[in-house]
Amino acid sequence: MRYDIVLGNPTADEVAAIEFAMSHHKHEILKPVVKKSVWSKPILRSALPQHIKFGSGRKN
Repeated sequence: MRYDIVLGNPTADEVAAIEFAMSHHKHEILKPVVKKSVWSKPILRSALPQHIKFGSGRKN
């Protein structure tokens, strides 16, 4: 079910539905992703620098 309260006061059914949905809502705990590098030291995942390319990067 989906309830949109745009204007005014919610009805008793809408309040009950909102309370039920909020009581069963599972909160996701977001943590940074830590992985191991090639040399087995933990590093935070981040984007690659833009100047690093795969391959030689040269066109003959």
